[in-house]
Amino acid sequence: MSLLISSLSRRRARQRGFGLLETFIGMVIGLFLLAGIVMVFSSTRQNFTAQIGMSQWQDHERTAMTLLTTAIEHAGYFYDPQDQLRTTAFPATAQFPTAGQVLTGTSGSDPGKDTLTVRFFPSPSGSSSSDFLEDCQGGEAGGASTMSINTFAINSAHELTCAVGSQAARALVGGITAFSVLYGVDSDGSGSVNAYLPASAMTPAHWATVVSVQVTLSFINPLDRTQPISSVRVINLMSRA
Repeated sequence: MSLLISSLSRRRARQRGFGLLETFIGMVIGLFLLAGIVMVFSSTRQNFTAQIGMSQWQDHERTAMTLLTTAIEHAGYFYDPQDQLRTTAFPATAQFPTAGQVLTGTSGSDPGKDTLTVRFFPSPSGSSSSDFLEDCQGGEAGGASTMSINTFAINSAHELTCAVGSQAARALVGGITAFSVLYGVDSDGSGSVNAYLPASAMTPAHWATVVSVQVTLSFINPLDRTQPISSVRVINLMSRA
C-alpha cells in the first residue's frame, strides 16, 4: 500500500505545471524576444525613411541645379550676334544699368538669401517651336524679339522660386534653406575669371565682364536637420565662352 501511495505521489509531482519561477523566466525570455523584434522593425523603418529622405534630397538637388544651370548658361543669348552688338541687344535698363549686362542680383540681408536674375532672347523668327529656349517656369520664352527675364530666389517655405518678367514667382523645388551667388568676373579680358564677387561688391564695369557664376544651395538634411547639405556648382555663360 505504501509503495502505491509513494508511486502516485511521484507521478503527481511529475505532472505538476510550471511553477512561478519557470513562468517568470519564460516571460523574461519572451520580453527579450519581443524587444529584439521591435528593435529590428524600428531600425528597418528608420533605414527606409532615411533612404526615402536621401532620395528626395538627390532629386531636389539635381532639379534645382539643372534649372539654374540652364538659365545661367543661356544668359546673354540673342538671335543675331553677327549683325547686332551685345550692347544693342541688351540695352541698359533700371534693372540692368549697364548696356550688355545679362545678369544681375542682390545679396540678401541674411546669409543665403541672394537673388539672381538673367535675361536672354529665344531662337530667331521662323524656327520650330522645339528650337525656342524655355523660361525657368517651363514655358517657351516667346518670340525672337521678346526678351525673357528670369529671377531666382528662395522663399520662407524653403523653396527655390522663379519669376518670369513681372509675373508672380512660382515655387520650383522644396527643401532649400539657403541660396548664395558669386559672380566670376574677367576684369582684364584674359578669358579667365579674376575673382568671384557677391552682388554687393559688383560695380557696373564688373557686371559687363561676368563669364561664370558660382551657385551654392543648402538643403535640409533628411538625416540631421541641424546640419544642412551644401551643393556648389560653377556655371559658365555660353554667350561668353
